Parts: sequence; C-alpha cells; structure tokens
Amino acid sequence: MRRLWMLLVATLAAAPAAAELRLLAAELPPYTFQVPPATVSEFPGPGQGLVHEVVVEMAKRIGHSGSIEYMPWFRAQEIAMSEPNIGILALTRSPEREDRYRWLAKIVTDDLVLVGGQGVDVSTLDKARDRPTGVLLRSGAEALLREHGFTRIEPAPEEWLNAKKLKDRRIDAWLAPRLMVIHAMKEVRGDLATLNMGQIVRSSEIWLAGSKDLPDAEVARWAGAFEAVKADGTLERLLRKYRRLDVAPIPDERRRYSQDPIWNY
Repeated sequence: MRRLWMLLVATLAAAPAAAELRLLAAELPPYTFQVPPATVSEFPGPGQGLVHEVVVEMAKRIGHSGSIEYMPWFRAQEIAMSEPNIGILALTRSPEREDRYRWLAKIVTDDLVLVGGQGVDVSTLDKARDRPTGVLLRSGAEALLREHGFTRIEPAPEEWLNAKKLKDRRIDAWLAPRLMVIHAMKEVRGDLATLNMGQIVRSSEIWLAGSKDLPDAEVARWAGAFEAVKADGTLERLLRKYRRLDVAPIPDERRRYSQDPIWNY
C-alpha cells in the first residue's frame, strides 16, 4: 500500500503544471500602454498603466508570472474570444460584450463621454448622429454608435489618432472614456480647454476579463487577488499615481506607422 501511495505522489509530481493564464493588452492609455509605444519604436518599452500595474499586483498574489503581451486591440479581442485560457485587459464591460467573456475583476470605473470640438453641440447623442465621429476600433463605444444610427463613424485603432483628428478638425465629435480622452489629447499636444465635454453616455467599467472557457475556480482566484490588492492599499496607491501622471507629448514625426491596413487613418 505504501508503494502504491508513493507511486501516486511521484506521478502527480511529474505531471505538467497547468498553463498559466495568458494575459493580453493593447495601447489603451492610461489603463495599459508601453513607453515608447509600438508606433514610435520597433522595440516598444515595458508595459505600464493603471490596469496593467493592478493586474501585475494581482498576479503576484496567486503565483502568476505577471507577463502581459501587447498587440493591436482588435487582435487581442479576437484571441480572447476564440482561444482558451486567455485574460484580456483593459476591457470595458458592455451589454454587447456581456456573453462573450468571463468577467474576473472590475479595476476602475470611468465615464464614457461624447466630446466635441469648439462650437459642436454634443449635449446628446442625437445632436452628433450625422457628424463625423471618432471612436476606438472594435470597441464597445463603436458598437454603441452603430446601435444609435450614427452615419459617419470613423473608427481608429488607437485613441491618440482620434485626438489628432479632433485637434485638426477632421472629425467633429469623439466617443471615449474620459480618462482616455484627456491622456490622448496630451499626447498630441491638444488644448484641453478647447474640448467640449458633452453627454456622459454611460459609466465605463474597465475590467480584467477572460475567455469563456475559464473555470469558476480560476475566475475566483483572480477575483480574490483583486480583493487583496484593494484591502492592502495597493489599488489606492496606484490610483493616486495615475491621477498625477505626467503625460509626455509625442511629436507626429516620431510616429512610425505599420504597413497593416488598419493604420491607414
């Protein structure tokens, strides 16, 4: 009997460990971003951002490496919806996405706000429905504009492109989370005083989400890690850090554009 027990222990020890959750992110400052970003250098810098750092802290508490891969946002979403054992940050939880993911932890809540250039009435969605309106490609905000019958939607793969287009008067309106609007405008040396902050369309809950196949135990592990990050003051420390974040402008001449068709904006 003892030999049987020892054989069982040896077999379990030799079994390969379950693969850790693969974490994906994109350039979504101030939530997740790289310095320098991929649009500036072919060798992007390390990841950072409020949600990036919170998830790294969560990972520490459950023995995860904290490794996060950066890629175009549309690609990260495709992988998370089609491949197993994927985590994705920072994903806005919205009705159109609700059944496509497991929802592990709500990191922060922002406002999804309609922004206009000077003299543009953005007090309601109806006022901007027929105006050229910028939005993040493959985002919950883009889906919302389509549901509301917007006729001149101009999606862009990163929000700084929408900021630049609004600054250059190539679009009249822009729908995005407030913190992303402010960060992107600073990146392109935009004047925040010229922004017309209009209707708050809905709250924008920013989550760590996962692929649909994730078992309840894995979801619970990450949810528990987030509670620990809140309880020990780490979350509040990171919130304070990113409220004071000094955003360095990136001159247009430093941007390098991929040959991928999504960059033709």
